[in-house]
Amino acid sequence: MAALVLTGCANDDEIFVSNFSDSHGRACTFVYTAREGESWTSSRDVDVSQLDCEYPPAGRTPGPPRTTHLDVGPAE
Repeated sequence: MAALVLTGCANDDEIFVSNFSDSHGRACTFVYTAREGESWTSSRDVDVSQLDCEYPPAGRTPGPPRTTHLDVGPAE
């Protein structure tokens, strides 16, 4: 079981977790923070904070690419 602790994000930051397979067949996961630009003409600001790639167990293959929005509630 993995634990993910995210701190220091601004209120308008959105956090995403993406999974994909690289050209070597490894299953990769990365977490990134995105924030809309200051105006409608600005592009998204993206900060990739964690990247992890591992070969899958013998006899298994990585699943299809997937990106999930991480819903982080207010700290209690």
